[in-house]
Amino acid sequence: MDQRQIEIFLAVIRIGSVTGAADSLAMTQPAVSKSIAQMERVLGFKLFERLRGRLIPTNEAGMVFDEALHLYEETERFGRFLENVRHYKAGQLRLAATPALALNLAPIAVAQFRKDFPHYGLALDMQLNHEIPQAVERRQYDLGLLVIPTVDEAADYRLLKRGKMVCVIPRGHPLAALEAVSWSDIAPHELIYITTDMRLVNLLRESIPGFNQRPGSALETNRYSIATNMVAQGLGITLVDEFTLMGTQHDNLLVRPLVPDIAVSLVAAITSGRSPKRSALDFLKVFEGVIAQLPIRTPDDPR
Repeated sequence: MDQRQIEIFLAVIRIGSVTGAADSLAMTQPAVSKSIAQMERVLGFKLFERLRGRLIPTNEAGMVFDEALHLYEETERFGRFLENVRHYKAGQLRLAATPALALNLAPIAVAQFRKDFPHYGLALDMQLNHEIPQAVERRQYDLGLLVIPTVDEAADYRLLKRGKMVCVIPRGHPLAALEAVSWSDIAPHELIYITTDMRLVNLLRESIPGFNQRPGSALETNRYSIATNMVAQGLGITLVDEFTLMGTQHDNLLVRPLVPDIAVSLVAAITSGRSPKRSALDFLKVFEGVIAQLPIRTPDDPR
């Protein structure tokens, strides 16, 4: 018995007549009768006896009914599940992002994604930059958002946007008068050092002679967001990738280009060796739309 035959069988038992079952199923009476006869031939026993114009289920039909009903309901449930998956009403997207991206930029994209798929689950976790690719590869997450040196771009990353390291300074600082800031302009005791990812730290070391010669009194932190908040409090200046400031308010901050240019890339890590989730690709479309619309620099940035 296929799914349609089970549906016909259940309808005839519930209604008690071929005519009524045909009406409920939008079928003709002969089509229902033919289906019942075909089922009986395949099964090798009668399902119904006719008595004064009504169909009376046989003992065998009574035994089949419970199992047929259970199978029909499970098949219907599975069909609804598939429909929910098709329309993002079932499942979950697991997303990891660097602390700065998780705090500022990713929630904007999540809000837009949820407008389109309000019933689809989404978990957004904060992870360290260098830990994200491995976490995605272990399938702990479906998608990772991180910032890497542009020279480290590889096939297993999806490039979202290229950018640069910039200098963040408080309003009223003497460096605000400059169109760009070089290392020779920076007083080392003012620099708030960030230790969040050795790849980016090493990139700064390689690009800026003397960067690693920090004074003992220096401030340091392992979070870009903490460093920029320290700058806003007038505690110094810092060097960050420009994506760190996307989606944030810059009321107390100014951003200046850093000389020399130090190229970084905002990339997505997706599990290799299997097709990515459709929801992950759809989220990336939303995320790319967000970063295309949001300004990176403050309004009075000379660029």
